[in-house]
Amino acid sequence: MDELRSPAYWVGHFFTIAATIIGVYYAAVVGFDAALKLDLVKADRSTYFVAESMYKELDFNVHNIDKYIERVKNERYVYNEHLASIKLNDYVFQASKNSESMFEIEPKLLTEVSIYYFTVGNAIEHYYESGKQSPSSLMKVVQRETQKLKEQKTLERLAAYNKGLADSVEARGISLDQPGIAI
Repeated sequence: MDELRSPAYWVGHFFTIAATIIGVYYAAVVGFDAALKLDLVKADRSTYFVAESMYKELDFNVHNIDKYIERVKNERYVYNEHLASIKLNDYVFQASKNSESMFEIEPKLLTEVSIYYFTVGNAIEHYYESGKQSPSSLMKVVQRETQKLKEQKTLERLAAYNKGLADSVEARGISLDQPGIAI
């Protein structure tokens, strides 16, 4: 009982309790900070993979459409055989609609890509499925939208966006070479 009356007893317990509270507080702050940084890196990494896949798909589409444009460039009339099997590959774009990472991409870039897919995709769909468009009117839409995409430098800006995102993620010590490996 004499210990309870001793000031040394109370001072020692006070410091023990205070040290425990301070230690738990700092551990929580550091743990939260680490978890937040990890979450941000994972989000940026996912956004990079979506944006890079979108870039590659869009680049493929523009090069593919350019072949059709080149094929009919010197033709007086555009016929169905000039456009045989013209298609727009939109697998990544369609699949990305369900990804949170899709909406991390710069809105202006995303809008330009979306308008291209919408306009060209609708033109091709109406040409094939409904027969409402003539081959020459389809090519006018395809040429106009492809030219607009090039003038806006959408592909170049998307590539630069991806490069910046990749550099940021790799600067935080995360490799982008192995997309299937979790952080």
